[in-house]
Amino acid sequence: MTDAVTNRVPWKTMLVPTDFSAGARAALSLAADLAKVHGAKLVVLHVAELLPGLTADTVVHAEGGAPMRLEDFHRSQTMAWMEQDRALAHAREVPIDLVFVLGEVVPTVITEARLRHADVIVMGTHGRSGLAHLVMGSVAERVLRQSPVPVLTVRVPDAP
Repeated sequence: MTDAVTNRVPWKTMLVPTDFSAGARAALSLAADLAKVHGAKLVVLHVAELLPGLTADTVVHAEGGAPMRLEDFHRSQTMAWMEQDRALAHAREVPIDLVFVLGEVVPTVITEARLRHADVIVMGTHGRSGLAHLVMGSVAERVLRQSPVPVLTVRVPDAP
């Protein structure tokens, strides 16, 4: 860690949005290291967006399982991934909360940052450029523009 990052006012709560991509994993790893230095807690957030026409109460039939609400299905699938995040934080002796929300990604990240009194948001970015960036935009860029707190982005170069 550089002195510029570690000698500032300590962060107590670090929000780490995740989509389970390589960039999100790199951001979580860095956030865990920073949380250890600052004595901070990590809040790992996964936001699942619903397709148009679906609600949290929509019933789905998972393969080989009983019918369940879409929100419960998403939550059960997501929590398995998030347990890996918990293991990483525990290995570094960093407290962690795992949060799952159905909603729109950017507004939910901003809302959770406020609700949880986050001091910083640490998130991965995919590094798209050109047409892909113009068409798809960047979640990290929109969070950066709207965030009430500093945003630290971690870029993992696209695979060749």
